[in-house]
Amino acid sequence: MLQRILVPVNFTTASARALAVTRDYHPQATIRLLYVVSPSDIASATANPVINPTHAKEERAKAERAALQKLESWVRDGEEVAVEVGSAAEKISVHAELWGADLIAMGTRSRTGIQQFLHGSATEWLVRHAKQPILVVHDVELAEDQMAHLPPTS
Repeated sequence: MLQRILVPVNFTTASARALAVTRDYHPQATIRLLYVVSPSDIASATANPVINPTHAKEERAKAERAALQKLESWVRDGEEVAVEVGSAAEKISVHAELWGADLIAMGTRSRTGIQQFLHGSATEWLVRHAKQPILVVHDVELAEDQMAHLPPTS
């Protein structure tokens, strides 16, 4: 039986659906929602092209607080949240390993061609490299009973 399920989210419909499916199929598991802040998002948050170390630390803390606040709107009683900063695929893999996840459940959008080449896919990387099984939920319509498990999306 799966006891610890890591659900990386990026606040898209696809990740909301992965969370809904996880909640529906594994109601007794401990679920941890993980958001990975990209370093490039932190760097682009400032208008100053030269960032001193103190300012960078403040921007990182601000980005982490914002992510935690958004995660709180998605989490339910008994679920956990975490925020990491770095490469999404690598941080998800390391976090899953350190936390002792039995499964990583994540959503994916169907990118093809040039989009896939330019942006890559954390999901694709994890399917190839993660030590845990990966449940991939495509951005498709859910069954009516699964809709109740959806978090609010913006």
